[in-house]
Amino acid sequence: MALGDVLVEASELIVGQRQKDYGDPKTSLECIAEFWTVWLNRRFNLNIKLEGLDSCEMLSLVKMARLVTGKYLRDDPRDICGYQAILADAVKGGQK
Repeated sequence: MALGDVLVEASELIVGQRQKDYGDPKTSLECIAEFWTVWLNRRFNLNIKLEGLDSCEMLSLVKMARLVTGKYLRDDPRDICGYQAILADAVKGGQK
């Protein structure tokens, strides 16, 4: 495996199979943010609003936690790259 292969895999998933399976990542991440917003607000009596890009950051943290506490699985760093690529694309487009 060459350095950078994981980046290629992440890119292929974002615009390939994951998009076929789940649709546009931005739409999915917005939905995740809405669900998390409701849960966090009700659970901790907060008044916050998460956005889709928060989902990218938080899902990356989930994957990092798995790397730290569990067995190494290639999909964790690959998915982190994917979430961060979506975030970078949104920032480049002026969303954040």
